[in-house]
Amino acid sequence: MQLTKALTLANDFVPDSDSLGKLSDILPPEFINQCLEEAGIATIRKRRLPLDMMIWVVLGMAFYRDESVWDITSNMQLMLPGKRPLVAPSAVVQARQRLGSEAVRHIFTSTAEIWNTEANHPTWNGLQLLGVDGVVWRAPDTK
Repeated sequence: MQLTKALTLANDFVPDSDSLGKLSDILPPEFINQCLEEAGIATIRKRRLPLDMMIWVVLGMAFYRDESVWDITSNMQLMLPGKRPLVAPSAVVQARQRLGSEAVRHIFTSTAEIWNTEANHPTWNGLQLLGVDGVVWRAPDTK
């Protein structure tokens, strides 16, 4: 496979703002709840920012790195209905702290295992193309 074709394939996996909604097709709410339970994360009361929605905020943080967490939460409309249309920025931070890193780690490792076994990895010069980092190395020409 040519490098240009491999880069094109890798670029096809990068989501744009229109395709972010399609993530719910490959990351269903039942799977998120199961991973939260397996990670030992439980919520006692129902809040405007439940922990399963905070997983989507963390995913949004990865895709929209140039926006604040509060903007991501507001734009993705992840809050449960309430008296006010928005939540305080401190509520988003507190919800992220309640979620913790273990739940996100568990979801990441679970999806990585599943998707890796299901994937048809493209090859380039006989090697699996698993990531493209964009590094350019300049080296002198050799004979």
